Amino acid sequence: MESYRKEIVSKPARPDLPYSPAVSCGPLVFISGSVGRDPATGEIARNDIGGQTRQTMRNIDAQLKKAGSGFEHALKATIFITDMDKFADMNAAYASFFDGAPPARSCVEVARLPDPEAIVEIELIALRP
Repeated sequence: MESYRKEIVSKPARPDLPYSPAVSCGPLVFISGSVGRDPATGEIARNDIGGQTRQTMRNIDAQLKKAGSGFEHALKATIFITDMDKFADMNAAYASFFDGAPPARSCVEVARLPDPEAIVEIELIALRP
């Protein structure tokens, strides 16, 4: 039986936050809920769900790369949006990050997100080849 250990792939931007943006264990990578905030500037992407979804996916991509993975290895995504009427725009932006075989996915509407400017948050589980 193979033994796995948890690895912290990245730490939060603020050390007082009690979570890890990305954790791996054996062949799996877990990406915490991410929003469309540009890590270089700290600014939220334009206040439309397509723009925020694209920035969120770029943020997730960076975490996956740090863990030695990528979107082609994504297994499951969970999406939280504040307005289900914006689903189609979110879905179009999200879909542009996958070629051929997207992961399993859930999408739910929530009253609000922890980041008051965010209108979409995405978490992801992927394989690490």
